[in-house]
Amino acid sequence: MNIKLNDGEKKIVVEAQIELNELPYLTLTRSIGFFDKIDFSSVEYVKGANIKITDITTSKFIVLREYTIDTVVGGNTFFFNLYGPDLNDPNALNFKGETGHTYLLNIESNGTLLEAYTQIPPNKGLDSIWLQPVPGRGDSFKAIKALYSDPDTFGNSVKLQTQTLRYVKDGSPELYFSSFNSVYNDDIINGTKISLDIDLGFDKSKTYTRDQYQTIGYVKKGDTVNIKWSAIDKNVFIFWNTLAFAEGSVGNPFASPVQVQGNVKNAIGVWAGYGSKIYTIIDSIK
Repeated sequence: MNIKLNDGEKKIVVEAQIELNELPYLTLTRSIGFFDKIDFSSVEYVKGANIKITDITTSKFIVLREYTIDTVVGGNTFFFNLYGPDLNDPNALNFKGETGHTYLLNIESNGTLLEAYTQIPPNKGLDSIWLQPVPGRGDSFKAIKALYSDPDTFGNSVKLQTQTLRYVKDGSPELYFSSFNSVYNDDIINGTKISLDIDLGFDKSKTYTRDQYQTIGYVKKGDTVNIKWSAIDKNVFIFWNTLAFAEGSVGNPFASPVQVQGNVKNAIGVWAGYGSKIYTIIDSIK
C-alpha cells in the first residue's frame, strides 16, 4: 500500500529573545516538511517583515531592522537573515531588557499578523557554586555543584546553559549549550533550599563516543565554565519543556506524540525574555 502524505501548510517560525541588559533580536524562517532535507541551504528566511517591539511597562518601542550576514561552512558560503535594532539609532541601542518589564512583539509579513508577549522575571540567583571531584575520575574531571534557595512564591522557572572554555583547545565552537534538559520550575521545590548538580551543556548536532557521553557533563582539568542561570516566565518554560520532550521522542515508536507549545499566535516558536545571571568557575588544577 502506498500512502501519499500531503505537504502541510508552511508556517512562520519565530526565534526571538530579549535578555536582561541586552538588545532584542530575532530570526524568521518558514517551516519545512517532515521528510525534507535539513541543512543550511534548505532554510527559508522570511524577508521584508515589519517588526515592532514595545516595552509595555514604559510604552517605549523600537522598529527592528533586517540584516544579512554571510558565513563560510565547509568551504561554502551561506547567508543568514537577522532582525535587530538599528545600529545607527542611539535610542534603539538603549532599548535593552529590564527586570520586571513586559514586552510585546508585533510582526507583519505579507499580510500575516503575529504577536506575542514575554516578561523578564526577577532572578533570585544561586546561593553558591563549587567544583567537586568525580569518584574514580578525580584526576581529570570535576562535577559542578550548587545551592539554590527558591522564593516562597509558585511559578519560578529558569533556563540553564553553560559555556565551556577549554584549557586544551580542540577547535570546537565555545558557545552556550544546554544539557539533556534546559529548563526547570519550582512545582515541587517551591520555597525550599536544595542542592543542584549542574551538567555541562553540549552540542547536540555532534556524534559522541560512549566514553565521551559518560563524561560529557563534567568539567575537564583546567577548563573555565560560564554558567548562565536565566529566570523565564511560564510560557517560555512551557515552550522549552515541550520542545525537549518532542526531541526526546524522535525515533521512539513507543513515545507519545508531543506538540511543542510556543507563545506566538499563528506561528511556531517563541518570544522569550531572559533575566540572566552568569557565574564563572575555573578548575585551577592544570
